[in-house]
Amino acid sequence: MRLQSIKHAGAVLAIVGALVVAGPSAGFSVLEADRGVGVQTVADPDAYLGIESEGDVTGTALKADSGPLRVGTLTNNVNEPFTVQDVTIASIGDGSVDDGILAVASPNTGDTIDVGTTANVTVECAAKQTVNERDVVVRVDGVEGSTISVADPTFNATVDIQCGQGKFSGQVSFAASNVSSDGTTQTVSFDPTGLSSKGEATIDFSDPQDSGGVSYSSVTDADVTVQSGKGTASFDPNTAQLTYSSKSNEKNTVTIEIANLEVDGPTGESYQVTYADSDGREDGDIFEIT
Repeated sequence: MRLQSIKHAGAVLAIVGALVVAGPSAGFSVLEADRGVGVQTVADPDAYLGIESEGDVTGTALKADSGPLRVGTLTNNVNEPFTVQDVTIASIGDGSVDDGILAVASPNTGDTIDVGTTANVTVECAAKQTVNERDVVVRVDGVEGSTISVADPTFNATVDIQCGQGKFSGQVSFAASNVSSDGTTQTVSFDPTGLSSKGEATIDFSDPQDSGGVSYSSVTDADVTVQSGKGTASFDPNTAQLTYSSKSNEKNTVTIEIANLEVDGPTGESYQVTYADSDGREDGDIFEIT
């Protein structure tokens, strides 16, 4: 149905309105592209701004060290280039999780979608949290051509969000245990193979401490126990760092327990612990409050 013509001299013709995708593709059709001419919007695969969702992409888990995951495409079906204003995450799931867990990796603000071409819409982890399979709503906040601009259509994709996993190299098989909301202890472990005799390994807990999730400010050397390993361990509560000093060329897994910590964050929050040693190796792990 043709809408009544809107004539405003010098104004940019804009199509504004939310579009919820009921199928795999949707978009906007413009009846005529000249400024000041009537506009019609249609959910149509051949729309001037074609939007297609990848649908269920849970076959590939999205982790902290994953590359961007494609969740949809934008296709320029008009005779003028589109410039991307912004594409963002509108919502994740039922609202019970933070929408800031994910971010749109592409397209970026200022990118051009040329006539007849398609741009991938990809997402990536933006926070250290695992929430498993969720319905993700992506919003095209705006694309603009010389005579046409489109704003606020959305599409849905189902994503397996594992952003609390897989961020580190695994070089020393470093692991930090989860902590319970009422717990006071935590263990860390790593493979000391390659750590030279009298070498040092530093384990940094500043992320959970600075984030207010877990406080290590009351931990002293007396609260640190080397459960397996030949070296000694000490703890600096001011920097929230644990130092392990090797006594010899060790081969078996080193396990250290830390006591007297205080859990302040909510259940489900994730934090990272990092490892670095005097032989240049780096690793880390992400743990949760359970």
